[in-house]
Parts: sequence; C-alpha cells; structure tokens
Amino acid sequence: MNPALTLQSFGAMRGGKALAAALSIRLEPGTVLGVVGPNGVGKSSLLQAIAGAGVAHYGEALYDDASLQRMRAKERARVISLLAQDTGAPDELLVHELVSVGSLAGGRSDLTGASYRALEESGIGHLAQRRFGTLSGGQQQLVQLARVLAQDTPVVVLDEPTAALDLLHQRAVEQTMRRLGNDGKIVIAAVHDLSLALNSCTRVLLLDRTGGTHIGEPRDVLAADLVHQAYGVHTEILTAPGGRHILSPTESVNGL
Repeated sequence: MNPALTLQSFGAMRGGKALAAALSIRLEPGTVLGVVGPNGVGKSSLLQAIAGAGVAHYGEALYDDASLQRMRAKERARVISLLAQDTGAPDELLVHELVSVGSLAGGRSDLTGASYRALEESGIGHLAQRRFGTLSGGQQQLVQLARVLAQDTPVVVLDEPTAALDLLHQRAVEQTMRRLGNDGKIVIAAVHDLSLALNSCTRVLLLDRTGGTHIGEPRDVLAADLVHQAYGVHTEILTAPGGRHILSPTESVNGL
C-alpha cells in the first residue's frame, strides 16, 4: 500500500500573505478529497502549492516523510501528478504524443501502451491520432486527464476536472475519481459542483471567505450552516431515487 500524504501547518501564499488557515491533515491511500469553496478563496493555489507547481507556500507537504516541494522535479513527477485548469499544449501535437508526456514523466516503460490505455480509460481513444489544436475545450480537458492517468502516480491532483465537460463526461470523471481512490491512490480535486463532492469524495475540505477551513465527511462539511457561511446560500441535501445525493438551494439568489 502507498504511503500517506501529510500536510503540516501547510498553506498557499499570495503577495506574501497566507490565503487560508494552515492545514494539518493526513490523507491515507484511498482518500478522495474534494476541495470546495467560493471563487477567490485559493483552491487552485492550494492544489498547485501541494503539487510543487510554483505557487508560494508555508509549512510542509510530505509523502512518506519526504517533502514534495524539496524533491527534484523528476522524482516528484513519479509521486504526484497535476491536472491544472490551463489545458494548453502545442496545437500540432498528436493526442497520443501529449499523453505520452505523462507516461514518460511517470517513468513508465511502455510509453505507447500506457498512453493508449489512459486514452481509453478517459473515453477518448478515438482521438489518439488527432492534433491537439483541432479539439474542443472539453476534449482538450479529457486529453489532459488522460495524460495524468498515464503518469500513474500515487497522488493525483485535479483542478476543476469537470470544467467544460458535458453531463456524460462529467459523470465519467466522477467515476474515474472514485476508481482512483478504490485503487489506493490519494486524489485531491478542486470542484465547484458540491453534488459531485457529495457523491465522489470520501472527505471534503471547505474554504470560506474568511480564510477558515473545515474538513471531514462530505455530509458534515456540506451541512446547511457551513455552506451558508461560505457561500451565503441556504441549501439542503436531497437524495434521488437512485441514491445520488444532490445539494440544492432552498431560496432564490438576487431574484433568480
């Protein structure tokens, strides 16, 4: 089993100031952590700081007692992968070539095989020979997700993985997040869809506008009082006939 990821008094910084209260948490293998909160509270900055992607931070992010931020880039790429919001890549690259970058970074021996498997897992095997620049925004998002899957790291960080995706592919990404957790990986995903967090995450971290943090079971953290404190909206958790949980507003907002 993979080691745990531990954040020790950890947080992201902007302009020399902490974006939220310091986090001290331990994420065991199999954890799918949803990071939620209103726009501007620093969700993306936190994820990039954890992944060592150039965002200033304080405290320590440790994997098996080794600091992620102090690892050499090659070593870190075999431990943690990042799907950023920016899906940019050279337009002329073939899709399977871009996904192979993930295979290479993760130290996979069979670059081509790992890349094609990741494309199939993402539901876009048919795009393998397309050039990246010819794809829609949603397709590019799925290609970058395949790159992360091909990297095959024990820690997977996803920043808004369902952005720009249609309903079918949103549900496929949810299933992928759960599968990664079931496979023993540690998944950290920033999401706007609180219903996704309820259904796909084993734990939720809520960042509010005051810099406060709340972490725990999804239904506990997404309780009506904490959601209202963070978003200013009254909500309730409903359960659909198939068992899917839905976080629904109970009032109109600004007359809408």
